[in-house]
Amino acid sequence: MRVVPGLLAASLGLALAACQPPSSPAAGGDAAAPATPQPSAASGGGSQTTYQCGDLSVRATFNGEDAATVVIGDRTLAMTSERAASGAKYADRQGNGFWTQGSDDGLLSLKGEPDRECHAVQATEGDGSAGVAAFRATGNEPGWLAVVDGDTPGLQVEVDYGERRFDVAAPTAGADGWSGKAADGTDVKLSFQRTTCQDDMSGEAFEAKAMLTVGTRQYHGCGNFGAK
Repeated sequence: MRVVPGLLAASLGLALAACQPPSSPAAGGDAAAPATPQPSAASGGGSQTTYQCGDLSVRATFNGEDAATVVIGDRTLAMTSERAASGAKYADRQGNGFWTQGSDDGLLSLKGEPDRECHAVQATEGDGSAGVAAFRATGNEPGWLAVVDGDTPGLQVEVDYGERRFDVAAPTAGADGWSGKAADGTDVKLSFQRTTCQDDMSGEAFEAKAMLTVGTRQYHGCGNFGAK
């Protein structure tokens, strides 16, 4: 596979947003205290873990053993602990819930939406400033790369072996991908299909098929969620 320059290196250094959600009040006394998940990072008064829950990037801050603050895009959900047969379960009064199962897995329940399985996302290696993409896709002939920022809105694209680059500052997220306009007005859309995809040059297996549309041209390839 021919390496795409520029963004291939830059994508490894996506900024991990240092947003600290406000602490939530602790729950009342009768609920059983669940085991606190092992976090990937700690910040301020709470331990924070980033999860990829289906198509959503989720930051959960666990405030002691009794409360959690779950941040999904511009939504902040303050939850308190509930009894659970295993793991740690949190919920709010609006019918939203987050249930951790071990240190790496979880389940996100948003009112009116299907449950989403969650997997903890580990920080990339390096100087500690790098983050993890919500979705990373690549393809061949001609080589292209697209990265969706895992913490703040942003879609970065390089096509034709890095000869052209497009940045979409605030893409619109849909059920099957992201779309928006680059700074020069070019329409950019990155869509995915959740089915096993094999790179046609390296043979590497990916979680999803991917299609990138830049203007009127389409590029096909494979992608992973929560990719480094």
